[in-house]
Amino acid sequence: MLFMVTETWPTKSSVDVGKVAMGVVAKALPPYVKRLDNYVTPGGDGIKAYVLYEVEKGHVDEGYNGVLKVYVPFFSIEGYKFTVEPLLSVKEALPLIGL
Repeated sequence: MLFMVTETWPTKSSVDVGKVAMGVVAKALPPYVKRLDNYVTPGGDGIKAYVLYEVEKGHVDEGYNGVLKVYVPFFSIEGYKFTVEPLLSVKEALPLIGL
């Protein structure tokens, strides 16, 4: 299963986010969680980032918790927010509507 994390923060917090991110990236993820890619874009009131994670089948619950733990160190940064969304491929989603 894929999870997409969307992060936002004000530009004035970018240095703090960068410092925390360097430490987070250096830590190993659980073996059943793989970070696929990171994307960042400026705009609006600050910065928005997207991170994709793949969690092995049979480890979705613990994988979700593993992804959440990645973001705990960011909680003290002023204005930092994040959301985690499960993603389905089109192939996975079509049977939900009977196709």
